[in-house]
Parts: sequence; structure tokens; C-alpha cells
Amino acid sequence: MKKILLSALILSFVTLGFSQKNSNFPKEEVNVAVQATVQAPLTGAEIIQMPVNPNVATPLASKDDLIAGKTKYDLQSNSLLGNRVWLYDDGTAGANWTMGLGDDTGFPGRGTGYNYYDGTAWGPEPTERIEDDRCGWPSYAAWGENGEISVAHLAGQSVYTEGGFLINTRAEKGVGDWTQIWLQGPADMGGTDVTWPRVMTSGVNHNYIHIICPAAAAYADQDTPLFYIRSNDGGATWTDWTILDEINSDYYMGFGADDYTFAESRGDVIAFTIVSSWHDWIIMKSMDNGETWEKIIPWEHPYPMFDWNSTITTDTIWAPAGAADIALDENGMVHAVCALTRVAHTEVGTSYSYWPWTDGIIYWNETMPAFTNANQHRALAYENLVEDENYIGWVVEGELMTELHTYREQGMSSFPNISADNNQLVVVWSSVTPGYDNQQFNFRHIWTRRSYNNGVANSWGDLKDMDTDIGHWLDECIYPVMAGSFDDADQAFFIYNADGTPGTALDGDHDYQDNTWYTLGFIPVGIENNKSLTDANVSQNYPNPFNGTSVVNVTLEERSILSLEVSNLIGQVVYTADKGVVNSGMHTFTIDASNLGSGVYFYTVKAGESSVTKKMIVE
Repeated sequence: MKKILLSALILSFVTLGFSQKNSNFPKEEVNVAVQATVQAPLTGAEIIQMPVNPNVATPLASKDDLIAGKTKYDLQSNSLLGNRVWLYDDGTAGANWTMGLGDDTGFPGRGTGYNYYDGTAWGPEPTERIEDDRCGWPSYAAWGENGEISVAHLAGQSVYTEGGFLINTRAEKGVGDWTQIWLQGPADMGGTDVTWPRVMTSGVNHNYIHIICPAAAAYADQDTPLFYIRSNDGGATWTDWTILDEINSDYYMGFGADDYTFAESRGDVIAFTIVSSWHDWIIMKSMDNGETWEKIIPWEHPYPMFDWNSTITTDTIWAPAGAADIALDENGMVHAVCALTRVAHTEVGTSYSYWPWTDGIIYWNETMPAFTNANQHRALAYENLVEDENYIGWVVEGELMTELHTYREQGMSSFPNISADNNQLVVVWSSVTPGYDNQQFNFRHIWTRRSYNNGVANSWGDLKDMDTDIGHWLDECIYPVMAGSFDDADQAFFIYNADGTPGTALDGDHDYQDNTWYTLGFIPVGIENNKSLTDANVSQNYPNPFNGTSVVNVTLEERSILSLEVSNLIGQVVYTADKGVVNSGMHTFTIDASNLGSGVYFYTVKAGESSVTKKMIVE
């Protein structure tokens, strides 16, 4: 194992530079498998007695960070995380998370931590849940004309002993008292055993409320079906609990906890995804506020109706890791991301194998074909993915520790979230990061990447580490959750969890300690280093020669900072034109030679780090 003295570690951060290329594929560890057993998802009702470690400090805050709140209860998801942040049109935002504070590891006061961002700062860190009983795994959305909604499932409760959800709403986001209602599950299940909800709202004034959640027990010929329920009137009345066609027992044995999330709605258009290593990658989309649904499958599982008690895999399956997200752009098109893993199930029962050194974030949208291969086990294998097209995120080049901490079958890069707006995409995820470690494991940082042309191949900019500030050198940064759309400046907004030690106390990886929910504020729009400018992208000026004005056309493949300068034969700059930030496509410069003498000149077009120079003649 690599050993690094702290002083040397600190020095290394000053000079460390990362290549954008992944260097982990050749490592021997890539082919090392780990045996695991399917875990019953934690409901939050468990009382897990573990000592609190008084010697682990609260993670330091970066100078650019804003703190939304804290928690010691640290398992924020059994698998996939989403629908916990909403960025409003006025630049404010709301967010929630599972919050358990204090030193009592039973966390009787556990529930929803909520905070409101007023456009400049978060409110005071919450110290109490918003519900009146013990809850967990909340979900959040806009509600009504200017309000908000939070939904969480009851777990280990003392008041609402029959289970179900607590739904809290208030008419004005960020202010006033919450109004709470109790929503129980299907009557023929006794109203119990529904859990891990996701909420989304849609329509005019977000008056439609949509909830998806699984049953915690067998129902309707599925081990754990996924229910859908809707209110058409802001929560006053509700439809019956439904299992949507094409995700019922005719197609699937059931679904796991936290394997699903909504896209942020676009008017009447809503969509959600269900992702796991053990069934299809599913997208359900509705154009009419949930009345009718279309099923889309970006990747088909090689074993339909996978059953732990009978299905045996004949090859390693390259598969989604159960961590994924989905977004709708302003035109209602679906964009989706998932983390990559490799799994195998070689004998009946709940034991399986996974390859923790597998790495990658995969992107797909509705204009792209499904991931298919003659050997469907390998449809998502490295050799069948295209970098900067459908393979967009990875661990950057650098030396790694020989031990790797993983979150269940999640790989080296995981928990992706995607946001779409104004013909652009932003993806954030958590990646093992070279150069930052505790002398046993590398820490994970939050990474981000932007497409300036709606996910078109080669429109993706550089990978950016969002946690390079000294305050996060020794933090495990995980669980990013991003709003589904941008602000007026095309900036994305997200929160994430920072832990002092890799892993979670709830999974027994370490003792309980403070976890902090940070936001980096807004991800700057930024302009990536456009390196695609070639001679063919820049026209010869015309007319040429000329004595008045002449035109130069430039075609860009991605968003960039675009400028032109004219120099004389001795290199003096005699004319400049700066268009600033421009989108992809064709742009025109008109060169005015009224102040230039006759002779030979050179014009240079610059786009990011790229430049092209051509000769022109003024008569």
C-alpha cells in the first residue's frame, strides 16, 4: 500500500495536475471480482448501535461552499439519489435530506432536514425535522403557485403506527408553517409497506403531484412492485395506487429500493427512470401529466425476468450500477446518465460477484439508439462505448491506492446527476480522485462536465474537480443531487454530502460522525477549451483583396469564447473584434479596413485554445 506523509501530501496538492484521460483500464485490479450478498435495504426503522467517534472532526468548509445542514445519519440512499433539490425561476432554491443528529445512534428524532436558499445564502442550519414523527428518505419539489412539497416515508414511527407517507406542503416556499397530511398505501395491503418515495409536480402551478415508490413486500405477483399514485388537484384527492403497464409482473419480478427517480417536469411532460444491474434500464415518459405512459429501454438486460432463485449468468454482465439520473430539456426530450459496473450471478441464491474497479459514467438521450450488441452481456463494455459520445465520465489519470472503498456494487465513478436547459447539459458525479487519500483509500470528489450542444457527440467540455479547495482535501464527497434546470445565467445548482471517512456508518464502514450537506452555489457556465477549430472551420475572407470591408465566417462545433485579430507584417495587432461567449454554429466577422493602409495582413481567429491564421490583402 502506498504511504504518504501528511507534509508530502499537502505539498503534492500545490503542484498536482490531472490528465483528462482515464488510466485505470490497464490496471490488474480491473479484473478483480468481489463476492457480495444482496442486502435487505435499510428502511430506517433499524436501531444500529455503533459508538460515535469523538476524534473525527466535522469536515472543513471550502471558502466557496455554503452549508445547507448536517447529519450523523449518513446512508442517504440504498442505491440511487434524486429529487431533493429544486431551483426556482427567481434564483432561490429548496432542498431536503435525511437528517439524524445527536449522539444517540437510534436517532429517534430522525426525519427530513430542510433548508431554503434565498438567492444569496442558506437559512440557519436545521436542528429539527419538519415532520411530527420519525421519517426517512425524503423527496422535494415545487408545489402550487409559489410553494413547496416534501414527502418522506414513516419508519420506526410512534404516532402513525400503520406506516405510509407524511406529505408536508406550504404555500410560500421558505416561509411559514408546514401543513402535513398522512397518505397510506393500498387498502388491500392494509395501508402499510410503501416506502422510499420520489415526488414530482407538473402542470400549471405544479398542481399535479406524482409519487412513485415500491412496496416493501410481495404484491400483485411481484416481489416488490413499483407503485404510482397521482393527485390532480394539489393533494386534495388522489387516484388509486397503480402498477403501470409494462413494468408489472408480465415484465419484471419487482424492483429494489431507491432504484428510480423522476426528471424535473417540463409543463405537462414528466418522466422517471428505473435502473439496476438486474433488470432493464427503463424510462417511463408521459406527455399528459401521467394519464398515459410510454416505455423506453436504453439498455435491455440479457436475462429477462431475472430471478435470484433460478437465473444463472453465463458471462459477466456490463450493466448500469443502480446509480442514475434523468432530465427533460426545454423541448421535453429525455437525457439520462448511469454509472457503470460489472456483475455476475453464478449460482442460485442472493450471492453475486461484482468488479469494483470498473469505471465510467454513461450518457444516453432519445435521439440515440439503445445499447445493443450481439453479446448483450457486453453491450456496455468499454470497447462498445465511445468516449465523449456515450462514455462521458471517468477517474482521471493519476496514482491510486491499492485498496478501493465502494458503495455496494457502485464502481469507481458513481451517483451521477444530470441537468438540462438552454440546449446545454451539466452532469455531476462522485469519482475516486488520485492525489487525495487517507493513506488507505482515495477520497471521492464531486466532478462535473458540461455539454454545450445538448449532448451531441464531441460537444462535451473538460472534466472538472469541484472539490480542490483545501477544505475538501480530506473529505469523502458523495451523493450529489442537482436541480433539473439552470438559472438565468445557465448555471446549474446542486448539493452534496461530505464525510470525513469513506463509507457510511449505517453500512458499518466506520463510526458515526458529522456529515455536512454543502452546496458549491452555482456551477459557473465556464467556457471549455475549444480545440476543434481547424483551417476548414475558418473561411478565407471575401472579398480579397478589398479596400472597405471583408467578411470571415467561422463554424464552431461547441460553445466557446470567439475573437479575431488582424496583424501587420511585423506582428503588430492593428484590428480586433471580440464576440465573447457564443454557441456552436456559424458566426460572421466583418473586418473594417478603413483605418488600414494598403498591404499584406494576417487575421487570426481564436476559439478557446484553438486558433487559425490566414492572409488577407488590403488595396
